[in-house]
Amino acid sequence: MRIPCRTLLALLLPLAFLGCRNDDDVVEPTPTTPASTGTLRIVVVPKWEGGPFAMNTVYTNVSDYRVKVEAIKFYLGNVRLLTGTTSSDVKDVDYFDLHNGAVSKDWTAEPGTWTGLHIGFGVPQALNDADPIVYPPGHPLDLANATYWGWAQAYRFFQFDGRYDMDAGGTAAPALPFSMHTGLNACYTEFDLDLGTGVTITAGNTTTLTIDLAVDRFFYTAADTLDLATENQTHGTNLPLALELTNNAIHSFSVE
Repeated sequence: MRIPCRTLLALLLPLAFLGCRNDDDVVEPTPTTPASTGTLRIVVVPKWEGGPFAMNTVYTNVSDYRVKVEAIKFYLGNVRLLTGTTSSDVKDVDYFDLHNGAVSKDWTAEPGTWTGLHIGFGVPQALNDADPIVYPPGHPLDLANATYWGWAQAYRFFQFDGRYDMDAGGTAAPALPFSMHTGLNACYTEFDLDLGTGVTITAGNTTTLTIDLAVDRFFYTAADTLDLATENQTHGTNLPLALELTNNAIHSFSVE
Protein backbone atom coordinates (compact mmCIF):
# COMPACT_ATOMS: atom_id res chain seq x y z
CA MET A 1 0.00 0.00 0.00
CA ARG A 2 1.37 3.37 -0.97
CA ILE A 3 1.38 6.05 1.78
CA PRO A 4 0.54 9.49 0.47
CA CYS A 5 3.45 11.91 0.62
CA ARG A 6 1.50 14.32 2.76
CA THR A 7 0.81 11.63 5.35
CA LEU A 8 4.43 10.49 5.35
CA LEU A 9 5.65 14.04 5.95
CA ALA A 10 3.29 14.44 8.94
CA LEU A 11 4.72 11.28 10.50
CA LEU A 12 8.36 12.23 10.01
CA LEU A 13 8.26 15.87 11.22
CA PRO A 14 7.88 15.09 15.00
CA LEU A 15 10.88 12.73 14.76
CA ALA A 16 12.96 15.48 13.19
CA PHE A 17 12.15 17.88 16.04
CA LEU A 18 13.10 15.24 18.60
CA GLY A 19 16.45 14.80 16.93
CA CYS A 20 17.12 18.56 17.15
CA ARG A 21 16.54 18.86 20.92
CA ASN A 22 18.57 21.71 22.51
CA ASP A 23 21.05 20.23 25.02
CA ASP A 24 20.89 23.51 26.98
CA ASP A 25 17.42 22.50 28.11
CA VAL A 26 18.78 19.41 29.86
CA VAL A 27 19.54 19.91 33.57
CA GLU A 28 22.58 17.89 34.52
CA PRO A 29 22.96 16.82 38.17
CA THR A 30 25.51 18.90 40.12
CA PRO A 31 28.46 16.74 41.07
CA THR A 32 29.29 16.69 44.77
CA THR A 33 32.86 16.81 46.00
CA PRO A 34 33.55 15.22 49.37
CA ALA A 35 34.96 17.67 51.93
CA SER A 36 38.72 17.32 52.27
CA THR A 37 39.14 19.49 55.38
CA GLY A 38 37.51 19.85 58.76
CA THR A 39 36.98 22.76 61.14
CA LEU A 40 38.86 23.34 64.37
CA ARG A 41 36.80 25.54 66.69
CA ILE A 42 39.03 27.23 69.26
CA VAL A 43 37.25 28.54 72.35
CA VAL A 44 39.39 30.73 74.64
CA VAL A 45 37.85 30.94 78.13
CA PRO A 46 39.25 33.51 80.61
CA LYS A 47 39.49 32.25 84.19
CA TRP A 48 40.78 33.45 87.54
CA GLU A 49 42.46 30.88 89.81
CA GLY A 50 40.60 28.10 88.03
CA GLY A 51 37.16 29.68 88.43
CA PRO A 52 35.02 32.02 86.35
CA PHE A 53 36.45 35.39 85.36
CA ALA A 54 34.42 38.52 84.65
CA MET A 55 35.71 41.78 83.28
CA ASN A 56 35.46 44.83 85.59
CA THR A 57 35.22 42.62 88.67
CA VAL A 58 37.63 43.12 91.59
CA TYR A 59 39.96 40.19 92.32
CA THR A 60 43.00 39.78 94.57
CA ASN A 61 46.20 38.94 92.71
CA VAL A 62 49.37 37.12 93.74
CA SER A 63 50.79 40.26 95.39
CA ASP A 64 47.62 40.64 97.49
CA TYR A 65 46.60 43.70 95.47
CA ARG A 66 42.99 44.31 94.54
CA VAL A 67 42.78 44.25 90.74
CA LYS A 68 40.02 45.18 88.30
CA VAL A 69 40.78 44.14 84.72
CA GLU A 70 39.17 46.35 82.08
CA ALA A 71 40.60 45.02 78.78
CA ILE A 72 42.28 41.89 77.42
CA LYS A 73 43.06 41.82 73.71
CA PHE A 74 45.67 39.79 71.87
CA TYR A 75 46.76 38.19 68.61
CA LEU A 76 47.64 34.56 67.98
CA GLY A 77 49.66 33.77 64.86
CA ASN A 78 51.38 30.98 62.95
CA VAL A 79 49.03 28.41 64.49
CA ARG A 80 49.88 24.82 63.53
CA LEU A 81 48.65 21.39 64.57
CA LEU A 82 51.36 18.91 65.56
CA THR A 83 51.77 15.18 65.87
CA GLY A 84 55.16 13.53 66.08
CA THR A 85 57.33 15.19 63.43
CA THR A 86 54.33 16.21 61.31
CA SER A 87 52.71 19.65 61.37
CA SER A 88 49.85 21.31 59.50
CA ASP A 89 49.23 25.04 59.14
CA VAL A 90 45.91 26.19 60.59
CA LYS A 91 45.85 30.00 60.86
CA ASP A 92 48.29 32.77 59.96
CA VAL A 93 46.87 35.27 62.48
CA ASP A 94 43.68 35.92 64.44
CA TYR A 95 42.44 38.53 66.90
CA PHE A 96 40.86 37.92 70.30
CA ASP A 97 39.02 40.58 72.30
CA LEU A 98 37.74 39.17 75.59
CA HIS A 99 35.65 42.15 76.69
CA ASN A 100 32.51 39.97 76.66
CA GLY A 101 34.15 36.81 78.03
CA ALA A 102 34.97 33.67 76.07
CA VAL A 103 35.79 33.99 72.36
CA SER A 104 35.53 31.27 69.71
CA LYS A 105 37.18 31.10 66.29
CA ASP A 106 36.62 28.58 63.49
CA TRP A 107 39.72 27.57 61.53
CA THR A 108 40.06 25.21 58.57
CA ALA A 109 42.15 22.18 59.55
CA GLU A 110 43.57 19.06 57.97
CA PRO A 111 41.96 15.78 59.09
CA GLY A 112 43.91 13.62 61.50
CA THR A 113 44.58 13.09 65.19
CA TRP A 114 46.82 15.84 66.54
CA THR A 115 48.62 15.85 69.87
CA GLY A 116 49.95 19.40 70.01
CA LEU A 117 49.16 22.97 69.04
CA HIS A 118 51.91 25.41 68.07
CA ILE A 119 51.02 29.07 68.69
CA GLY A 120 52.68 32.43 68.20
CA PHE A 121 51.68 35.03 70.79
CA GLY A 122 51.48 38.21 68.74
CA VAL A 123 51.70 39.00 65.02
CA PRO A 124 54.34 37.15 62.96
CA GLN A 125 56.99 39.51 61.64
CA ALA A 126 56.09 39.29 57.95
CA LEU A 127 52.51 40.33 58.74
CA ASN A 128 53.56 42.88 61.35
CA ASP A 129 55.95 44.61 58.95
CA ALA A 130 53.44 44.85 56.07
CA ASP A 131 51.61 48.06 55.25
CA PRO A 132 48.30 47.74 57.16
CA ILE A 133 46.40 49.14 54.18
CA VAL A 134 46.73 45.71 52.49
CA TYR A 135 44.40 44.10 55.04
CA PRO A 136 40.72 44.29 53.97
CA PRO A 137 37.74 45.05 56.24
CA GLY A 138 37.05 42.16 58.57
CA HIS A 139 40.63 40.90 58.51
CA PRO A 140 42.19 40.38 61.98
CA LEU A 141 44.74 43.09 61.13
CA ASP A 142 42.14 45.54 59.84
CA LEU A 143 42.88 49.06 61.09
CA ALA A 144 39.29 49.22 62.40
CA ASN A 145 40.39 47.04 65.34
CA ALA A 146 42.51 49.98 66.57
CA THR A 147 45.46 47.73 67.38
CA TYR A 148 48.01 49.43 65.11
CA TRP A 149 50.72 51.71 66.51
CA GLY A 150 51.14 54.35 63.83
CA TRP A 151 54.24 55.79 65.49
CA ALA A 152 55.97 52.39 65.52
CA GLN A 153 54.44 51.10 62.28
CA ALA A 154 53.63 47.86 64.09
CA TYR A 155 50.75 46.13 65.83
CA ARG A 156 50.06 45.86 69.52
CA PHE A 157 50.23 42.14 70.25
CA PHE A 158 48.73 42.10 73.74
CA GLN A 159 46.70 44.76 75.54
CA PHE A 160 46.14 44.35 79.26
CA ASP A 161 44.48 47.27 81.04
CA GLY A 162 42.76 47.94 84.33
CA ARG A 163 43.08 49.43 87.80
CA TYR A 164 44.56 48.26 91.07
CA ASP A 165 44.72 49.04 94.80
CA MET A 166 47.62 47.89 96.99
CA ASP A 167 45.37 47.82 100.07
CA ALA A 168 44.01 44.28 100.23
CA GLY A 169 41.41 45.39 102.77
CA GLY A 170 40.18 48.35 100.72
CA THR A 171 36.52 48.72 99.85
CA ALA A 172 36.57 51.53 97.31
CA ALA A 173 36.91 50.76 93.61
CA PRO A 174 40.60 50.36 92.65
CA ALA A 175 41.80 53.68 91.22
CA LEU A 176 45.45 53.29 90.23
CA PRO A 177 45.72 52.54 86.49
CA PHE A 178 47.81 49.90 84.79
CA SER A 179 48.18 49.72 81.03
CA MET A 180 50.55 47.23 79.48
CA HIS A 181 50.64 46.86 75.70
CA THR A 182 53.25 44.62 74.13
CA GLY A 183 54.31 44.85 70.51
CA LEU A 184 57.25 45.18 68.16
CA ASN A 185 58.85 42.06 66.73
CA ALA A 186 61.01 41.48 69.81
CA CYS A 187 57.90 40.56 71.80
CA TYR A 188 56.60 37.93 69.38
CA THR A 189 56.93 34.54 71.12
CA GLU A 190 56.00 31.04 70.00
CA PHE A 191 55.08 28.13 72.26
CA ASP A 192 53.42 24.70 72.16
CA LEU A 193 50.35 23.38 73.95
CA ASP A 194 50.12 19.67 74.77
CA LEU A 195 46.79 18.22 73.61
CA GLY A 196 47.13 15.08 75.70
CA THR A 197 45.69 12.02 73.96
CA GLY A 198 44.98 14.16 70.92
CA VAL A 199 42.31 16.10 69.07
CA THR A 200 40.77 14.42 66.04
CA ILE A 201 39.75 16.46 63.00
CA THR A 202 37.46 14.75 60.46
CA ALA A 203 36.58 16.00 56.99
CA GLY A 204 33.39 18.05 56.85
CA ASN A 205 32.98 18.20 60.64
CA THR A 206 33.74 20.67 63.45
CA THR A 207 35.91 19.73 66.42
CA THR A 208 35.91 22.03 69.46
CA LEU A 209 39.05 22.66 71.50
CA THR A 210 38.65 24.68 74.71
CA ILE A 211 41.67 26.65 75.90
CA ASP A 212 41.68 28.15 79.39
CA LEU A 213 43.36 31.52 79.84
CA ALA A 214 44.36 32.05 83.49
CA VAL A 215 44.19 35.84 83.84
CA ASP A 216 45.60 35.65 87.37
CA ARG A 217 48.78 34.14 85.87
CA PHE A 218 49.46 37.33 83.89
CA PHE A 219 51.04 38.55 87.13
CA TYR A 220 53.43 35.68 87.80
CA THR A 221 55.20 32.50 86.80
CA ALA A 222 57.03 29.99 88.98
CA ALA A 223 60.18 32.09 88.59
CA ASP A 224 58.92 35.67 88.51
CA THR A 225 56.25 38.05 89.84
CA LEU A 226 55.08 41.21 88.12
CA ASP A 227 54.62 43.89 90.80
CA LEU A 228 52.03 46.48 89.75
CA ALA A 229 53.42 48.95 92.27
CA THR A 230 56.47 49.45 90.05
CA GLU A 231 55.56 47.62 86.84
CA ASN A 232 52.34 49.00 85.44
CA GLN A 233 53.05 50.83 82.17
CA THR A 234 54.54 49.72 78.86
CA HIS A 235 53.65 50.97 75.39
CA GLY A 236 56.55 49.91 73.23
CA THR A 237 59.17 51.68 75.33
CA ASN A 238 59.59 49.50 78.43
CA LEU A 239 60.80 46.36 76.67
CA PRO A 240 61.84 44.43 79.83
CA LEU A 241 58.32 44.74 81.24
CA ALA A 242 56.77 43.87 77.86
CA LEU A 243 58.86 40.70 77.67
CA GLU A 244 58.06 39.81 81.29
CA LEU A 245 54.34 40.17 80.65
CA THR A 246 54.60 38.16 77.43
CA ASN A 247 56.35 35.32 79.25
CA ASN A 248 53.69 35.33 81.96
CA ALA A 249 50.91 35.34 79.37
CA ILE A 250 52.13 32.35 77.36
CA HIS A 251 52.28 30.35 80.59
CA SER A 252 48.65 31.22 81.28
CA PHE A 253 47.30 29.08 78.40
CA SER A 254 46.23 25.49 79.06
CA VAL A 255 43.95 22.93 77.42
CA GLU A 256 40.98 21.55 79.31
